[in-house]
Amino acid sequence: MQARNWLTALLLAALAAAAGPARAYQWVEAESPHFHVLARGTRVMLEQRLQKLEQLHHTMLLSLGVGEGQVLNRPPFEMVLKDDENVVASFFPKLRDRASGVFILDEGGSLAISTAWLDQGRRDYTGMVLYHEYAHRVMYQYARIPYPRWYVEGFAEYFGATYMDTQAVELGAALLSAHVLDHERWVEAAQLLKPGKTAAGKDFDPLDSPTFYAQSWLLTHYMLADSARTQRFNDYFRRVAAGEDALAAFEPAVGIAVDKLNDELRGYRDKMYAARIPNSAFPKVELRVRPLPQAEAEAEFDRLVVFASPKAEVGKAALERLRAAVAKAGGDQAPERIRLALAYAEIRGGDLARAFEILSFWAQRDDAPFMANLQLGLAWQAEAEHLQGAERSQALDQARAFLVAAYKQRRNDAPTLYQLARVLLEVKGMSPSVINAADGAASYEPQVGAYALLAASVNVQAGHRDKALRPLQMLASNPHGGEGAERARAALQALQSNQDAAAIVALLSGSKKPTPP
Repeated sequence: MQARNWLTALLLAALAAAAGPARAYQWVEAESPHFHVLARGTRVMLEQRLQKLEQLHHTMLLSLGVGEGQVLNRPPFEMVLKDDENVVASFFPKLRDRASGVFILDEGGSLAISTAWLDQGRRDYTGMVLYHEYAHRVMYQYARIPYPRWYVEGFAEYFGATYMDTQAVELGAALLSAHVLDHERWVEAAQLLKPGKTAAGKDFDPLDSPTFYAQSWLLTHYMLADSARTQRFNDYFRRVAAGEDALAAFEPAVGIAVDKLNDELRGYRDKMYAARIPNSAFPKVELRVRPLPQAEAEAEFDRLVVFASPKAEVGKAALERLRAAVAKAGGDQAPERIRLALAYAEIRGGDLARAFEILSFWAQRDDAPFMANLQLGLAWQAEAEHLQGAERSQALDQARAFLVAAYKQRRNDAPTLYQLARVLLEVKGMSPSVINAADGAASYEPQVGAYALLAASVNVQAGHRDKALRPLQMLASNPHGGEGAERARAALQALQSNQDAAAIVALLSGSKKPTPP
């Protein structure tokens, strides 16, 4: 989960002022080529939002230099938009009045949650949250090398500030929080480029500084404003990724002394400008929008609450609401989507026997929907955790069969590939199928720590050390990667120093802790 308190608190204050009069919202579901959205709002609001997100997606790919032939056929990104400034608190109560949006990464995939206000003049607050988080996803998907923390966040801030109207996309617009650069102490350029010890010998994390995001945005703006300068920075990124020191390589690659960088940025800030790209330059996209019955929409919303917080009180409350919803809708006669939502919630945080009871309707059907096959696979995996010997093997065989069926229905679904790799590894041991499934999950969702760690682990064990590098590099460069990123950094260092496979796998699993520097 990613939520920056100092910025989101500011966003909430602005949202309260911008919200305007109450609107008659309804639950709507929509899909475009790259997004799938559950929203409570108007059809017009959702269509506008999706068109803008698609335009932004295209712009990000251009900025990253991704050609048409390099675009992966991945499932649409899941999002929840709701006309509630505290929608995030429905998932994480501790973030009430502190966050307008979050980006959740889990073994079950990724999900963005945001308030859903309509655009209000120059400041599109919902867009700022969504664009920032989606920029992280796009960067990790298409990055060819690991990027430094300042560029990871600067890229997201740069696109988070994007302004769109009916005529054009304004790229390089001013960042809402940039005013902190006028009032707060700047992060020293050397610490921005290469975080380390302070002069007092304390660990320094630039993410704790209120100016870090604004400086990162400004440096990214500076980098992208000139194509020749962009090339020099790309050369710098490649040199650092290859092992050069981040400070020593900067001036030779970029042409600016490190101790002069902040002065350069202050001067650039006074003359920076935004570029406007006409909407006619973007491809037309087809949108599929339909209203949802309230009961089905609320069941799906509660399923996602369980996805985000299965063991927390909000997850338990969502489970109880789903049980009540199924009962109210006629039990076995309830709509398929509501029953599947309850089955998922029972697997994640409820009664596994009740999940099997619900899913039994689809267990012997050749035409079972994807979600039923996936959940049957997850249920049998969960069942196997409590068994031993032949009974465990039988449960895992059942899990494998249903996960294979789900995979055949959606071959690019990262959660299915990840769980299938885990089951195959235990059932049949290391094999090309295990490696392909693990690599697929990490390729489609490289920012999910569990996927990257598994892909790296099976490749190291299979002797494919070179193939373990990319998932580790992508995860290690994630400033918000948490423990998973720490494991990736330690394993990457061990891999690059040619340590044996057993030591690297132990670091990836967490059974071995990295040696302090």
